[in-house]
Amino acid sequence: MNIRRICIYFEQIYTQGLAHSSYLVGSGDKCIVVDPSRNIARYLEIASSKGMKIAGIMETHLHADFLSGHMELAKATGAKIYAPKTAKCLFPHVPLSDGEKVSFNKLKFQLIDTPGHTPECSVYLVSDMERGKEPVMVFTGDTLLVGDVGRPDLFPGIKEILAEKLFYSLKRLKAFDDCIEVYPAHGMGSLCGRSLSAKLSSTIGNEKKYNYALAYQDIEEFKKALLENMPEAPDHFARCSEINRKGPRLISSLIRPRGLSPEEAFRLIKKGYLVLDTRNYLHFASSHIEGAFSIDAGGNLPLFAGWILPPEKKIILVAEEEGCPRNILDALYSVGIESIAGYIEGGISSWISSGFPFGHVGVLTPRELKNMPGLKGNITVIDNRLRKEWLGGRIPQSISVPAPDVRKFHTKLNKAETVVTVCGSGSRSMMAASILKQKGFKSVYNLAGGIEAWTNSGFPLEQEK
Repeated sequence: MNIRRICIYFEQIYTQGLAHSSYLVGSGDKCIVVDPSRNIARYLEIASSKGMKIAGIMETHLHADFLSGHMELAKATGAKIYAPKTAKCLFPHVPLSDGEKVSFNKLKFQLIDTPGHTPECSVYLVSDMERGKEPVMVFTGDTLLVGDVGRPDLFPGIKEILAEKLFYSLKRLKAFDDCIEVYPAHGMGSLCGRSLSAKLSSTIGNEKKYNYALAYQDIEEFKKALLENMPEAPDHFARCSEINRKGPRLISSLIRPRGLSPEEAFRLIKKGYLVLDTRNYLHFASSHIEGAFSIDAGGNLPLFAGWILPPEKKIILVAEEEGCPRNILDALYSVGIESIAGYIEGGISSWISSGFPFGHVGVLTPRELKNMPGLKGNITVIDNRLRKEWLGGRIPQSISVPAPDVRKFHTKLNKAETVVTVCGSGSRSMMAASILKQKGFKSVYNLAGGIEAWTNSGFPLEQEK
């Protein structure tokens, strides 16, 4: 019996925070990177360690939730960028039409147009010619996710059209062999879909069996399911896809953040520079620079930084560690927050010891919140989780205001009243509290430990009847 050797190398690279999966797949001395993140060090390291040259960069679509690393990787390796022709990319690349094939040693990639999540969304069917001509895997980008599909509402003016196109695109995918392995660009935690699985891969057969979106036979029912009650798309989704079309700037061209004395930072803040505080939310509560945004680096920093920070503003960073940590810079650069002017030398301690004013946010335990006088009257509890989380169980009398929405919703609140912010753990709600403080609210408290602490204290949650 002649047993064929499987010659391909495969690795999935997962980026925490973005819930993003990219891939490196190789044959012989060449490898391809699919949907790279902006931090390309990992791809270069893998290729070097395996003695392979990165010969191609494949983009499934113009990503909306992060800036792709295609320009960085092409500059570093000389590899060609391949992208759907329908994307109309403005940087040097090889545009691929529906059905077009590209080979790298024993690997054969075939682009299949699957519009719906975005107008140019595509997938790549991959064959390992050492084994045979039949495809063995498909890189589905955001068209087909594990347990879900890419949301079709990112372009509100054409969302009905995109939902229809997605319905027919999924029909094309359902015609693929059940054994083909599915490798999407996102997993649970991404807002590119609504109910993504924690699993990072699947098969066509499993998705046909378990993915709710593939079960619809009626296009109108499908559209209703995909367009109703979808969470709001973050602000940066609208701008990232267009930046990816043009080609993001090389990180090496960005101005490197520098150390700032408290005095210099104070002057720049007076000129309109923003302060981003990425420390633990409890540290922010005890002392922070007035007007700072709190986005805990231990939470989903890239998502919320892209969502609420104005990209045109220059930013001064305050972090737990001294200086400007690389992981925080990578997270900000990944969503197009590039104007990091500097960081305060000595951190918040040097700011305070220099005599500059600082603020704080009151922190409550669940018992303190439950026993607060007037909880049913002159105190407003706002739940800063996503609405679907709030519907699943919330503190009685609380109202649903997802953290980013506080930027607008604050006008409906009474500044004379006490506002208590709540989320799952305390991180998102501190971000909401920091926004309320910017807007002039004086009596703001955050529930330490959030809903988790509330339920662990034995207090009930209210649910939809």
